[in-house]
Amino acid sequence: MTLYDDMMAGVIDVHCHIDFEFSAKERKREPEFLWLPKAEAMGVRGVVLKSHWWPTINVVPYILALVETKVALWSSVALNSTAGGPNPCIVEACAELGGKMVFLPTWSARNDVERKGFSSRIKSYYKSHAKLENPNYYFLDDKGKLIARAYEIIEACKAHDLTLGMGHVSWQESLAFIEAAHDMGYSHRIVVNHVQSHMIAMPVDAMKRAAEMGAFLEACWNALAPGRMDSPDLVRQFREVGLRQIIASTDYFRPYSPNPAELFRMYLGMLHEGGLSKGEVNQVAAINPARLMGMA
Repeated sequence: MTLYDDMMAGVIDVHCHIDFEFSAKERKREPEFLWLPKAEAMGVRGVVLKSHWWPTINVVPYILALVETKVALWSSVALNSTAGGPNPCIVEACAELGGKMVFLPTWSARNDVERKGFSSRIKSYYKSHAKLENPNYYFLDDKGKLIARAYEIIEACKAHDLTLGMGHVSWQESLAFIEAAHDMGYSHRIVVNHVQSHMIAMPVDAMKRAAEMGAFLEACWNALAPGRMDSPDLVRQFREVGLRQIIASTDYFRPYSPNPAELFRMYLGMLHEGGLSKGEVNQVAAINPARLMGMA
């Protein structure tokens, strides 16, 4: 066992896309029932499976029927139009069917469309994409205040003990959600996803404000992809915001990536070489995600 192997003990990946995401023709990754035994052997505690298209609730039981694993496998729903949109009924259904996490809209968010995020990538997959009615969900009124439906989403997540990810909404919308959840005593179950991505590009001052209110800031491995941040710079940002509210995750998606557990190991090694101690790696990869998911 090396130091990098040791750092995998107890980690929780709160952002891992399922193998079967867009098209059977694009299925080039290891299906979950193949990499989960590897994840267990590496010490992974849990994984949240996410899809941009469909709830992963129905996927998990079939995966667990194919493989025995001690890794906790949690399902989720992204509140895009294909899943029913940002509706408290969808949140309730997620909980009743055993889901543990809700993501605000990704490709259905106005911010994603305006910043040419995931919505623009879909066009390369489907010839009929132009006929897809994208609702461009937005959660602030003309005065910059959170709309009523946003409050309903927070209340539903709190009522059903679900974790809420901010998806691809703007960082301004995220701050409004966090402020409202803080007033409800639920901001500690909110995470702003991939804050360093071009879709979100959350300023450090805004990250600090979110952290002060108890929310978490997620830094995915691709923040350190070639041409992006260097690991010492990312670690310095972590320290400026405060390690207690930082979460490391994979946002595993691309077919050329190693499987999620191996990708996580690589990422944590990069963070360690960037300046995090072994204990600090454990903080952002194991302790903080457990707190976000409402676990000890």
